[in-house]
Amino acid sequence: MLVMLILANSIPLLAQEQTHSSFAVHVVQRGENLFRIALQYNLLADELAEANGISDVDAISIGQRLIIPLAAESAPSGRTHIVAAGETLASIATANEITLDALLRLNNLSLSDAIFAGQQLLIPPSVSASTTANATEATDSDANDEAITQPTAPAPFRHAFARVGAAPAVFAHAVKSGDTLSQIALRYQQTVEALASANNLTDPSLLRIGQRLTIPGIQLPRLTSDLPEIVSAFTIDPLVFEEGRTGRIELLTSEPAVLSGQFLGQELRVIARDGGRRHNILVGIPMFSDMAVYPLMLELRDGTDTVFSITATLQVVSGGYWRQTITISDDELVAPAVEDAEITLLAGLTKDFSETRHWSSSLDLPAAAPMNAVFGTLRSYNGSPFDRYHRGVDFAGAPGTSVLAAADGAVILADRLIIRGNTTLIDHGWGVYTLYAHQNETLVQLGDAVKTGQVIGTIGSTGRSTGPHLHWEVWLNGVNVDPMQWVRQTFP
Repeated sequence: MLVMLILANSIPLLAQEQTHSSFAVHVVQRGENLFRIALQYNLLADELAEANGISDVDAISIGQRLIIPLAAESAPSGRTHIVAAGETLASIATANEITLDALLRLNNLSLSDAIFAGQQLLIPPSVSASTTANATEATDSDANDEAITQPTAPAPFRHAFARVGAAPAVFAHAVKSGDTLSQIALRYQQTVEALASANNLTDPSLLRIGQRLTIPGIQLPRLTSDLPEIVSAFTIDPLVFEEGRTGRIELLTSEPAVLSGQFLGQELRVIARDGGRRHNILVGIPMFSDMAVYPLMLELRDGTDTVFSITATLQVVSGGYWRQTITISDDELVAPAVEDAEITLLAGLTKDFSETRHWSSSLDLPAAAPMNAVFGTLRSYNGSPFDRYHRGVDFAGAPGTSVLAAADGAVILADRLIIRGNTTLIDHGWGVYTLYAHQNETLVQLGDAVKTGQVIGTIGSTGRSTGPHLHWEVWLNGVNVDPMQWVRQTFP
């Protein structure tokens, strides 16, 4: 690793630098993160982090050089197959006209590995050209929402609900860099012994990145009544919702319809597309939501005013957040009443729903600075209980460093708050808002239209701050959610 790093530092600065050795060097550009960069080279973010000795996948900075193992560039392309109840590795290989060995190699599996309904498997290219052609046509047609006259099939990253009466499917946790069995057990309210037994682990300390662990007691999405004939697809991502993060639901109908519903006490905001045939819902799961199975209640009204009820159950689990103790000298700044009043203000401002979307892909990072604090960390202030949490991510920039708009939108707040100091709040449409706090100065005013990457302020240390940094939040329909999920993924 040391030799590779020395070589990387001797290569001229380019956005992407190729060499004839076994690695390339990628220089991080504005708006990039480890997940996006990994996708360019057919790598997992954890693999890229391991190759560069990065312990925090969110902590990369503009201009940083990353070593890219070139072997990953030749990774085979293919399709995604969602395992159905009763399928085996052999039957999947046969149905897709590939060899069992090719299927095992591409998915890093062995014949002894168990598969489960709802699991995603990569399928190598087969001799069937029609399948690939159809997939390409669907992708191309989906690029322009207004041009679509019939809803296309759900995208590969989405998962279908279990049908009424179907056998219960098993939920599995994919091991990530830094995971331990005790941490995973705590996240899902299990014991280490129970997880080790469920997964036949002889040595619980030996886990590998990407390994899938069966989690007993976690329920995958289930319909509690049959779908009406008007519904052609009903899908969800992810299979299990996490507190503090964003989930998405999509329902396709064969004719124009109007959808409404409730989940977790929230009145759901439905994004209607494709002439009322595609219905997208973005759900923010509030922090401190109890780990439980919750009802999803939807109501569908067709063109004849016939009303159909759709009910399902969705599991919510812990976000697996860490704890942190912080000491603040000014007692007023840590008073729960002061903080609650500010949260109530922001929640009220971010509940408005604009029918127009101003962003086109994922959100950009808001500063050219390293990240030094992540979302969701449970916090104790001056010895208080761990009943509050870090509501955004922090970027440790020097005073005066530019603060950048993460997407197009309109400024709905540019004011000085007690906790967040000089704060800007931007409405991006479809219920999505970004907040920029602790600024030294704000360079926009209420009502201003801003563009992605526009300088809207400078980093400072106003409000409840222990040093110069930018505190960045994302709000979805009045719920505070993890901003980095919106950087890594494209919604809806």
